[in-house]
Formats: sequence, structure tokens, C-alpha cells
Amino acid sequence: MKSFIETNDLLFGAQLRNFWTKLVLYAVLLGFTSEETDEAKADSDFWDFCLDSATKVNKFERDFSESINLLRHGNNNQEFNGLPQFPTIGTPPALVAANIQLRFSQKAAKVKASPKYTKAIGLDLGIEATQSRFVAAEGKPILNIKINAGHPEIKFLKSHYDGLEIHKDSGAGYVYCATSIRNVFVDESPLPTDGTSALWKYKAIYLSANKRVGAWSDEVSVTVF
Repeated sequence: MKSFIETNDLLFGAQLRNFWTKLVLYAVLLGFTSEETDEAKADSDFWDFCLDSATKVNKFERDFSESINLLRHGNNNQEFNGLPQFPTIGTPPALVAANIQLRFSQKAAKVKASPKYTKAIGLDLGIEATQSRFVAAEGKPILNIKINAGHPEIKFLKSHYDGLEIHKDSGAGYVYCATSIRNVFVDESPLPTDGTSALWKYKAIYLSANKRVGAWSDEVSVTVF
């Protein structure tokens, strides 16, 4: 059985939105005040704003790294058209306190403690644990990359898969890089010589029974020095 709280940030955002929009409908039945439903909406709105802003900033970071690498080293005579513009993220909604997840779980607990609660209500609110169904062919890795001791470190959710086949583009196109049977991979390839940098890109696909399954991940990249 999987937890009723989504661990993925995007799925958690969808869960928050569904919860507050449905909670408005059940508020009187379950004993919720308008202040509580307003708080649920505020948490959802601010979380959505943060995720949208993070997507824009992360794209800017990747584009900026590619631009400075192109500016310094060139790329098959590709033309340099200047640095990317910093994204506009807009005006944030009303500020909320830290620990959105705690407030969400407390509201969910109150819902379930109500004598009017039913499993159907829980499913509608998205707070009832459901049986997890694993289908290997539906998998798509989500790669999280950072620099650790100078080298790229990639983390991913292994789940029920055997591991991950990782491909790398160091500037001349994608080639096989490694197979990782753990949920973390560190690229120990030699780094650029002193005073230089390079943009390394990665993509990966799950392995099951020694075969590729599912879809390729989205590309991630990092600048190494």
C-alpha cells in the first residue's frame, strides 16, 4: 500500500489542489471552518507558484550554463547570441508558513476522524491510500543532478527496476556512459583541464530483466570545471 501523501513535488501539488477544491464541498459535512478551507487553498496556491517558478529558474540555469560554455569554447561554429534573460516569475500569492505537508496531513487526519467519513470521500479527496500497481513499461526515470566533490552525481528512484542505463553527451553527441544498479550514480570521468569548463548532458532509461523498458528520461545537464 502506498502512502496517501505523494512524494513527488508535482504530484503533491496536484494532490493539494484536488484536496482543497473537494474539501469545500465536504466542509460542512466533515466539520471544517471556512478558515481551514481558505488555509488549504492558500497552501495549494503558494506551492503551485513555487513549482512553476522553480521550473523557470532551473531552465534559466541550464540555458545560462550552455551559453557561457558556448561563449568560452564554441560549439561547431555555433553563433553566440548573448545570455538568456532571467525569467519573470510574477507576483507570488499570499505568503504561507513553512510545513505545508504537516498542515495537509493534519487536515486529512481530521477528515478521517469525522463520523461522517467514508472511504469514497477519502478517495474523492485524494487522501485514501490505494494499491500501487507496477507496470515496467510505463516507467520514465526522473533524474536529479548536482555536483558532488567536483563530479556530477545523479539520483533517481529505482523502484522495482533492476537499474538504469545512462547515456552522456560531452559535446559530441550521446554515447553509453554507465549502468547503475543503485539509485545514485557518480560520473568519475576525468574533469576538464585546469581553468576550463564543459557542459555535460545526461539521459537514462530503466532496465528490467537486462532489457530497456519504458521511456527515456528528460535531459539533465551540469557544468563541470
